[in-house]
Amino acid sequence: MKWRPLLFCRALLWLLPYALLTANLSPAAFAGNGPVRLSVAFSPGGALDVAARALAKEAEKELGASIIVQNTPSGGGMTAVTRLVDARPDGSNLAACVSNALVFIPHRNSVPYDSLRDVEPLLVFGQASPVLVTRPDAPWKTLDDFLDATRKSAGDMRIGVPGLGTPSHIALAMMAAKDPSLKWRFVPFGGPGEAETALLGGHVDAAASGALPRIRKGQLHPLMVLAGTGLMALPEVPSLTDKGFSDPGRGDSTFLLLAPAGTDEAKLDRLAKIFEKAASSEAFLNTLTSYSVAPVLMNREEAKAFLTKAWNEESSILDAVGLADTPATSSAPGAAEKR
Repeated sequence: MKWRPLLFCRALLWLLPYALLTANLSPAAFAGNGPVRLSVAFSPGGALDVAARALAKEAEKELGASIIVQNTPSGGGMTAVTRLVDARPDGSNLAACVSNALVFIPHRNSVPYDSLRDVEPLLVFGQASPVLVTRPDAPWKTLDDFLDATRKSAGDMRIGVPGLGTPSHIALAMMAAKDPSLKWRFVPFGGPGEAETALLGGHVDAAASGALPRIRKGQLHPLMVLAGTGLMALPEVPSLTDKGFSDPGRGDSTFLLLAPAGTDEAKLDRLAKIFEKAASSEAFLNTLTSYSVAPVLMNREEAKAFLTKAWNEESSILDAVGLADTPATSSAPGAAEKR
């Protein structure tokens, strides 16, 4: 019976090349011999965070590897993009951000990355339509009431925004640029969830929110949809165009999934297809219905073309609304900016 161990060893040696080959083709190995880390550019609780987590949950089913979601707030998304650019381009590091971190902020700030060269867009998976909200017990019940109170406050009205340079901030800044009587103090936070908490705590007078469940439960009172069109979930709430203001456009309000530049093309293609399938799933789309996010979906080629177009158009947009000369982000979260 002494020959059995020898036969076993020979069989093992014969099977080893096949085992190594199949291991290299497995999803986990494809993703970098471990989990995929997805950095979300805002704090927990906001629309981007919830959408990115739902997307990751669906993508895990196809990827065959776990996706670890980590929140990287501050800088309007700049911090998350910077960390992604510095990460290993092996398919195991991704980031979810709003397009303002790649378009609006770099046009007005010095950032440590090139938006068109240092990242690879994999997918567009939504478009934010933030809502200006206030407390249910606030003295203003309509947008007109709030604007009248703003004009009487001599610049003391405070609005919480999820970072300076975010879509909600630029929409409100565009309103103020068109109507000089609207002077607000913008208070930046790490995400809409933090802005809502500050509002409910009485630290700001209004906030930009994406949490439709809180609005439906009566915990927040909606005043305006900070986008060009209204939301079907809030048919009575006016949009920017309803009140004669300009739509900031999708260039600053689109949800993007990114990989570092230099990632292998085969990995990029497979990741893009996996997440595109996840973004088309019923579970993911149902998640969006609870937030003020339109289900916009673009594949890898479309996402890259969209980013290039948005970048090329941004300078003229900022010049038109008088926002080209002021830095887009503050150095300290929570600091107030007068405009």
